[in-house]
Amino acid sequence: MKNIFLTIVALLLVTAVSYGQVKVNFNIQNPRFDNGQFLVDIYGTVPAGQTWNVGLTNIRFNYWTSGTPNAFSFVPESPATSANSNLSGNANYDVMTSTKICNDTAASLNVLLLYTKTAYALSAGSYWLGSLRFNVTNPQACFRMAFINNSSVFDGSTPLAYNTGWTYSSYDTCLNMPSGVSNISSEIPKDFSLSQNYPNPFNPVTMIKFALPKSSVVTLKVYDMLGREVANLVDGYKSAGQYIVDFDASSLTSGVYFYRLESNSFVDVKRMVVLK
Repeated sequence: MKNIFLTIVALLLVTAVSYGQVKVNFNIQNPRFDNGQFLVDIYGTVPAGQTWNVGLTNIRFNYWTSGTPNAFSFVPESPATSANSNLSGNANYDVMTSTKICNDTAASLNVLLLYTKTAYALSAGSYWLGSLRFNVTNPQACFRMAFINNSSVFDGSTPLAYNTGWTYSSYDTCLNMPSGVSNISSEIPKDFSLSQNYPNPFNPVTMIKFALPKSSVVTLKVYDMLGREVANLVDGYKSAGQYIVDFDASSLTSGVYFYRLESNSFVDVKRMVVLK
């Protein structure tokens, strides 16, 4: 009898622990300008030991600009032109869409599992779900986004509660202005150079130094392991001198990234590590 009682208690404890475990954390990655529009990618990170069966899901965000009101305007899409093909427009899912909500102050990325169909299973790892697009009238205005707690997230046909079944990573930063550039010396260097960032690894801010022996057009960009541009730190004319760039990687996940400096005939690439 005692053994039976202990077995029942153990089963209850296992049930209590497994119920409400976080299935997925949503985060924003790769904010970037592309053909006159501003894009952000929405990722879902499934914790170790978990599986998220991607059910009917509406991931909702507030968005706003400071400095210049309404400098970014959301572009709804049906179907979404950038969406994970496992979760959009196949035998089990209708096409993914993005819609305006809350009187055009918020947006929703919508994953549409068809009725009675089997949900696609995501095991532990980080997955691109889809992208949101914005038209831009003033790229210098600070653009911000924030997840909305009442997003609707399902694991198969089971609704997940915020903070127990699903979570999100918040970003208190201007997504469109991830860096600051400062001229740190009037001394003219002899050669072009790109220094190793410091600190490295870092979380979430690091510094990148480069030197220009003559005035020129300069680009300094950050890429992920797949070669996708995730940040444009410098893009324009700079006078000869030594510069330092503060790079804020708050919107990126842990991993290896590369930064590339190009000016006249000089090109150099270095590796850095975001460790959160």
